[in-house]
Amino acid sequence: MAWPGYRSGLSIDQLDREVVGAIAKPLSHAVQDPALVAGALREEMGVVLPAQAWRNQLPLGHPKRTGTFSALALHRPGLCLAPDDAPFAVPFAETYAADHVAAELHAGATIATTPGHVLAEECSVGRDNDLELARLAAQEFIARRAWAPAPRQPAAARREIYATIVLQGAHAKVSQIIDWLVNKYSALEDISGYWIIAANCKGSGVQVAAYARLALRLQDATGRPAVVSCVGDAHLALLASGVAATCAGLHGMSFTYPPADLPVREDGEEEGLGIFVYHRAVLGNVGKLGVVGEPARQAIFRNLPCPCRHHPADRPPEGKRQIISHNSWAVSADARELSTPAVAAAEAHLARRAQEAKRQRTFLRLSKLKSGFLAVPRAAAELRADDDPGDAGEHQR
Repeated sequence: MAWPGYRSGLSIDQLDREVVGAIAKPLSHAVQDPALVAGALREEMGVVLPAQAWRNQLPLGHPKRTGTFSALALHRPGLCLAPDDAPFAVPFAETYAADHVAAELHAGATIATTPGHVLAEECSVGRDNDLELARLAAQEFIARRAWAPAPRQPAAARREIYATIVLQGAHAKVSQIIDWLVNKYSALEDISGYWIIAANCKGSGVQVAAYARLALRLQDATGRPAVVSCVGDAHLALLASGVAATCAGLHGMSFTYPPADLPVREDGEEEGLGIFVYHRAVLGNVGKLGVVGEPARQAIFRNLPCPCRHHPADRPPEGKRQIISHNSWAVSADARELSTPAVAAAEAHLARRAQEAKRQRTFLRLSKLKSGFLAVPRAAAELRADDDPGDAGEHQR
């Protein structure tokens, strides 16, 4: 799934439709910038518009609660939501879940999501609240007969609803928490899949592998697809190891909660965020932002030209439009390479790519390759061995 960013200039026809089957945009962005959603619907792509219920947890007056979000049906003005404190009252939970589903569907979502919040504790009252909201949202989806095609969609394009699981990195690495979540979320009825959001993920191999375990175990237990977002560049390793989909794109590779205190526009969205340049040879971003990282960027594009055609092949992209177009092409090319072969072949190819990326990073004096690229395949292999000791390496997609 492509996360194209807010008014990034990226168009539907720039997306590699062989690997990108859906787009995802925060609901507050889609309301302000509906053109991309309309284009995706015309092209019969999936559309996910996460309403980001966690914004209701922020202090009153926080920029992320103002602007477009404050006008959405799921916004709860005057209330700083504290899901960890006590069970939600039934009338509140029913209305909240219904408003969440209605807002996403009204904006054109073909895959609705259930409300999800950032929890201070796991396997406790906060998670029980989110599970109850997921149950109620699924009931609302069915009651509305929302599986029927969205407007402007073909008759065969049924809509779906995914259960949102916002999981903090520090919690993800606890195996008992993963066990508990798999047990509880696999028992949900009328859910089509899972929308997993990594919150405050530091990108360590332990944490990224934990998100892979959660997704793969849910898929195995239910036969439903799982989508993982906000784990950084190592999301490619999840694709190689059989996770159904990842969500990646401009300013959508990580999620920090509480959100950073950044300048905002009148619509409540951040401005002035820098954009890194991605290069396939290093499986990630090239150097630091600004002039400090320029020597490394010049060197890698000179030595390993890029065929994306959005900029001169032997020079790095310059300016927002070139960088966004180049990054979209490069990440999609990697996703295609690692998601289309059988898992065993994809993981072997990733291992070769990772070894070369390490060499290039050392040569360019870049930071080390993210450890998730190696940790995820190991975790996936352990799961396969547990499921089928005699056939651990022949898993097909």
